[in-house]
Amino acid sequence: MIIMYPKLANGNVLWTCDNCGRHAEISFVETRRISIYCTCNKKCNPTCNAEYYTTGEYLSSNEIKI
Repeated sequence: MIIMYPKLANGNVLWTCDNCGRHAEISFVETRRISIYCTCNKKCNPTCNAEYYTTGEYLSSNEIKI
């Protein structure tokens, strides 16, 4: 599973923790597939998107940049 987060009018991505529901605006990203550390469980959430970065897929992705 991959979660694509919405782009805001200012170009940032609105991330939501899939564990606790916290929100954050992420700027300067080239993709809407994001996974960032959350203090609720001390992990990058969502974990399904974390694999996108840890396996290096982010560097070789053909995803259309938005």
